[in-house]
Amino acid sequence: MPKIFALADTHLGFATGRTMDRFGSLWHDHAARIAANAHAAIGADDILLLPGDLSWARKRDEALPDLRYLAELPGRKIVIKGNHDHWWASDKPVGFDGLTDVPCVIGGVGFAGSRGWNAPVEGTETFATDKKTFERERRRLTKSLASIAHCQTKIVLLHYPPQPFLDILTGAGVSVCVYGHVHRNSLPQDEANAVFEQVIGGVVCYCVACDRIEFAPVWVGSF
Repeated sequence: MPKIFALADTHLGFATGRTMDRFGSLWHDHAARIAANAHAAIGADDILLLPGDLSWARKRDEALPDLRYLAELPGRKIVIKGNHDHWWASDKPVGFDGLTDVPCVIGGVGFAGSRGWNAPVEGTETFATDKKTFERERRRLTKSLASIAHCQTKIVLLHYPPQPFLDILTGAGVSVCVYGHVHRNSLPQDEANAVFEQVIGGVVCYCVACDRIEFAPVWVGSF
C-alpha cells in the first residue's frame, strides 16, 4: 500500500551558495540529512509532499540544481510554491521532470493546494496588500479543490498555516492538510499555528517545516 509523506522548507541553495547554517547548528548539512532520511523511509511507489520554500534561488537557472536534488528523492514528489520561491513564476507549473504540480490525482486520492497567506490584520500598514494577496490565495485554493471534487479522499498542501483557510478546507471535505513556513522558535503568534497531527474543523493538520520534524519526512497517510 503506497504511503504519503511530507516535508516542507528545504531552503536549498546549491547554486547560490546560501546555507541555513546561520539559523543554528541544527541546520548543518541539512540537505544531506533530508536525503538520507527520505531514502530510508520512502519507497518508489510512495508519495512525498513538498509544500513550499524549496529553494533560495531568485532565478530559474539558479534553482535547477535544487530542483534536480528534489526530483531525485524517492517516491513521487508533489510540490507547491512558498513565499521564498522567487524563482517560480506565479501561477505557473513547476516545469521540472520528476516534480508534480497540484491539482493532481494519484490512485484515486486528490491533491490540491496553494501557497496561502497570513490573515490580514486591520490597522496595519500592509493591510491592503495583505488582504489582496489573501483573497487571491483563497480563490486559488478554491479553484484547485474544485479540480479534485470527485475524489473521495482529498489532501491539501499549503505553505502558510491553514487556520485562515479552514472554512474552505472543511467545505470541500479535505481529510489532511500539510504545511510549513513556521520554523522552530518563531514568534508566539506563529507558534500557535504550528500544530502536528491535530484535527481542526475535521481536517488533520501537520506542520512539517523540516527543522520541526528533524529533517525526516513524516508519514501522513496511506491509500
